[in-house]
Amino acid sequence: MLNKLFKIFRKKEDDEPAIDLSLGYTRLNEFKEYLLQANYVLFEKEYEKLDWDAKTLLNEGIGLDKSFADIIEKWAKQNPGSYIARLFAGVSCTGLAWIARSAAAGKDVSASRAESFLELLETAAAHLKAADELNAEDAEICARTIRVYMGLGVEKETVSGFFEAATDIEPNHLMAHLMMINYLTPKWRGSIEEMYEFANRRYEEAGSSLLVVLILFAITEEWKYYDMMDEKEKVLAFFKNGESKSVVMDLYAGYTEEDEGKLLIPYAYNYFAFLLYMFNEKDMARQAINKINGKITVYPWAYIGIENNKELLSL
Repeated sequence: MLNKLFKIFRKKEDDEPAIDLSLGYTRLNEFKEYLLQANYVLFEKEYEKLDWDAKTLLNEGIGLDKSFADIIEKWAKQNPGSYIARLFAGVSCTGLAWIARSAAAGKDVSASRAESFLELLETAAAHLKAADELNAEDAEICARTIRVYMGLGVEKETVSGFFEAATDIEPNHLMAHLMMINYLTPKWRGSIEEMYEFANRRYEEAGSSLLVVLILFAITEEWKYYDMMDEKEKVLAFFKNGESKSVVMDLYAGYTEEDEGKLLIPYAYNYFAFLLYMFNEKDMARQAINKINGKITVYPWAYIGIENNKELLSL
């Protein structure tokens, strides 16, 4: 899943800006400045006021920013009793773990890279465990733990417990859902059937239009899995499947934006645009791309080599 990821994050002179994981979150630089000034009290005070979707984007935009890794580590060391510092330290170590692992397939990851990957994930798990013990009411902690446990190979029962804890706090927490469905993909700890069952069930039960992303994610990941397994016939036939195409088009036609989790709506339009494009519905894809409004996500575009908004607009 990490193919092209690190290339995407590199920025060369005169290139398009690297993908902004915060989706242009308007307060990102404000919070970065708090950390640069070591004004941890104000950072934590303002973080606690945020809605859950803003917390997600702040963790994406700062926690996964490699240039802030040392700053976050210092923050956590100086404030071990701060659940927010430990959360961001956990997210940071998780991001560093995936970088250490590299984009290679599991069988091609060197022993030294695998060791670094696991060590960093263990450190991330320790931070997140401490954060959860300090405050069990932040769904971000549960969501981020799922990704760490996926890498560590923790059993499904335990991981599902963190997902349930997250949705007990925020029923429609998109990142918790995305972390859980990623765990259930066939390339990680689940199967195609488990992935679709989860996506369809949660979309129907939760009643949130934002969770349409789960079904779109499952369709995308099924195709990508066939590609990874070199099942050429299935890959070639996948986007010629009229039934799957109808599902995507019907979901797009019926999609309505909701206020809850509104900062994460670009996830839906990115997946809609990608699948409509792949199903050769170019006009509808361009319509969805316009709704992205420059807030491009790394995935699913990395799967077809789209690395920035300029390339996306050229489709």
